[in-house]
Amino acid sequence: MFKNYLWAKSRSKWVKHKVEGCIFCGIAKRDPKIFTKLLYMGKDFMVIMNIFPYNTGHLQVIPKRHVETLEELNENEFRGLFEMTKKVIRLIDKALKPAGYNIGINMGGDIAGGSIRHLHVQIVPRYPRDAGFMETTAETKVMPETLDETFGKLKKHVKMLEK
Repeated sequence: MFKNYLWAKSRSKWVKHKVEGCIFCGIAKRDPKIFTKLLYMGKDFMVIMNIFPYNTGHLQVIPKRHVETLEELNENEFRGLFEMTKKVIRLIDKALKPAGYNIGINMGGDIAGGSIRHLHVQIVPRYPRDAGFMETTAETKVMPETLDETFGKLKKHVKMLEK
């Protein structure tokens, strides 16, 4: 999608730590060595901010149990995954007011365009004119606010995920 991102040097600590095993399983176990922006941890699912977002408010819905495909989910987990996805969309709507979404399911690790062999739903809010000069000419994504600023806006409404 983008060849470059504009980053602050202070953020390099987030990418230098190599995680052994599945990073999502580590987050579910609250491994303190893993940097994450954990928005919500429920009984069966967690919601995190993508720390390398495609766009402002890019969230991921992840089963806590390690599964790689939709077929591995039982019926309750399958329904729960999409119920949580709906709740996350409502939360983003309230906090960030996007114009639309790109939503995708990653399964298959490297084959699916990702490096994590743990099923997850990507929820990418879209905004009017979110592809500007840098994105179209330099293949570089410019984020209009920091991860912490976006996380704060979303965290104010996190109770919506518990209903």
